[in-house]
Amino acid sequence: MMWDQLTDDERAWKARCRAFAADVIAPRAAAHDRGNTFAADVHDAAHAAGLMNVCIPAALGGQGAGHRFLAVGGEELAAACAPIAFSLGFNHGALRPIIAFGSEPQRRLVRELVADRGYASICMTEAASSGSSLARIRSRAVRRGDRWVLTAAKQMIGNGTVARLYVVLASAIVDGHDRGPTFFIVPRGPGVRVGENPEKIGFRALPTPPVDFEAVEVPDEQRIGAIGGAEAVLVDSLDFMRFGGGCVLLGLVTGALREVMPWLESRVVGDGETLVEKSHVQLLLGDLFGELRALRALLWQTAEQLDAGRRCSIETAIVKLRASRLAERATSEIAQLLGWRGIDAAYGAEKRMRDARVTTVYEGTTEVQRLNLFAELRRALRAGGDL
Repeated sequence: MMWDQLTDDERAWKARCRAFAADVIAPRAAAHDRGNTFAADVHDAAHAAGLMNVCIPAALGGQGAGHRFLAVGGEELAAACAPIAFSLGFNHGALRPIIAFGSEPQRRLVRELVADRGYASICMTEAASSGSSLARIRSRAVRRGDRWVLTAAKQMIGNGTVARLYVVLASAIVDGHDRGPTFFIVPRGPGVRVGENPEKIGFRALPTPPVDFEAVEVPDEQRIGAIGGAEAVLVDSLDFMRFGGGCVLLGLVTGALREVMPWLESRVVGDGETLVEKSHVQLLLGDLFGELRALRALLWQTAEQLDAGRRCSIETAIVKLRASRLAERATSEIAQLLGWRGIDAAYGAEKRMRDARVTTVYEGTTEVQRLNLFAELRRALRAGGDL
């Protein structure tokens, strides 16, 4: 059995998260979706329940748990509401550049933020380019002595409305020359203008406002890593963020399957059989279940790689690609099985279907993941053909 692989602590954590999802998240999810609002009430309860900052190192104020805790807990939380679960875990990805590459004074900022129950955002995407397209970013940080003057207009910034700290990707300009993409730590303050949470098709409870940085002065000690050294930071951070996204994606599928099965078992159709007795229904749900289990196994394997500090770009690209496709397919097929209930906002299927559609776009689109995997294929073939 898959769940036998979990330790006693991991099983207990899974149960805690499932209970919290049922008691706290599920009753509030629809209201936050309708209102397009950050679920501050859920976050307060999650802090009180000790469910936040799970994998942030204990030395920095987090729980210091292994990444499988994030996987099993995140899936349970997302089974109730994917965007709320995503917002609860967002600090892991947003703070990853500082945790993995920051100086000790910068890491103290993480400790202070976590201790104060604060939030961070990572700012990469722009109107004219994606966050993973380093060559096309237009944000600029111009060096002036021991400081930088940062000008940037960023889009779709997760948890941006509540963040107190922004990790911003910009091109470093030194003596008029572009020295390459670099990450900077920018506290919320003068020159930082945060917009409204936009109306989106899904993931509405995750605020994603535009954030503009208007000639913000940033001390050089708030630069992360070397000038022009953003690529290594970006690769590591995206691996981590896609891992977290994978947990949420599997939760979308798990929640949909849990919700639909009792209805299928009770729904009697024209010939007197229940829907669950129909072979086409069994074939569909069996297929979805098989894909879910396979991806969960890959996600847990990736958790072990993250615990060991090993690169896992191939695995996270596969998880992001296949899990987002699975979530979109599963929620759509299940909505179809439910008939009119599947498109009625009073039922959960319609929301899950909208949320699933968003996941093929965020943290690198489906096409970006396919291109990443092609690049890895080509490198492997050139290196000797061990695929």
